[in-house]
Amino acid sequence: MTGRTTPRGVYTGRPCRGCRTPIPSRLYLCGDCWDQLPPATRRALNRRDDQALARLRRLHDYIDSGRPLADLEITP
Repeated sequence: MTGRTTPRGVYTGRPCRGCRTPIPSRLYLCGDCWDQLPPATRRALNRRDDQALARLRRLHDYIDSGRPLADLEITP
């Protein structure tokens, strides 16, 4: 046992912050919303370092402001 309560990729019913459709666990956004992000932003959000949580917070703040995902710029 690894201590996980749900297997990887399980749909949790947690809505995508961008469009409110259910998304698999461990993902920031659904595939459609993720594809709307600029490539540089997707690369920055995929990085795992000490600034990852700050980048995720910027993503959430941006989405909550109602602006289009295609205009989001997050740098590493």
